[in-house]
Amino acid sequence: MVNSPFDVTKDYFAILGVHHLACDKTIKQAYRKMARRYHPDVSKIHNATQKFQEVSEAFEILTKHKDAYWKAYCRHSNRSSNTSSGYRKNTRHDTGNNNAGAQGDFWGYSQQARKPIRGKDKVITYPLTLRYAIRLLKIGYFYIPGLKIRMKFSRLAFQGKTFRIRNKGYPGLFGGENGDYLVKFSLKMTGLKWELKGSDLYGVIEVPEPLLASGSKIELESPVGPLKLVVPKNYSSKDYIKVENMGLPGDEIHSPGHLFAKLIAA
Repeated sequence: MVNSPFDVTKDYFAILGVHHLACDKTIKQAYRKMARRYHPDVSKIHNATQKFQEVSEAFEILTKHKDAYWKAYCRHSNRSSNTSSGYRKNTRHDTGNNNAGAQGDFWGYSQQARKPIRGKDKVITYPLTLRYAIRLLKIGYFYIPGLKIRMKFSRLAFQGKTFRIRNKGYPGLFGGENGDYLVKFSLKMTGLKWELKGSDLYGVIEVPEPLLASGSKIELESPVGPLKLVVPKNYSSKDYIKVENMGLPGDEIHSPGHLFAKLIAA
């Protein structure tokens, strides 16, 4: 088509992930979702700028030239004979009948021509400090701001478990179901004075040497909050002071862990 505002080799409906009979409202909603996903200012996808330009072009064409474009696209795709017969059939036999079958054959292009495509999974990794992770274990859930939902938080998060939330990923195409939202947690242990061994916490704490005398009371910060310790009699800096039930919180499967603190002279 000479001086055509659109490219008949492109399927603008497929670019936006909508059916060719989609109404203007559906097209607009699809565009907004994809524009947010690919906007160069926020997207980390390597070809986000190109994708954003494609969806913007598709939205403009389908907003201003939808009918003319679809006719031209069908002709270009060698569907002109089916288009003509299908349209005449609807006009001759289905006048006034707005059933789904008649609509699906409009322009001679059945809804079954495009198979539903499942949306991609969205994978998110949340970094957590050890102290915050222990707090989440105590309250039992993690709040996901983007979804505005609470998901169960358990010991599995410390083991690299991937938590799956159904149908909360990227939207499907052509009526396909949405992908899933996959949640992982990255526990930040670098630079900490505490080490996690199973359910127990081990830490080496520097304190002023005069406080290492037997019977001295010491206050220190730990991943479970502030602690008050009493230096045992004949204490050695090679020993750990055990504080029971102050490691990882217990649950229906696991018993509470313990905290072991080693005190050395600053």
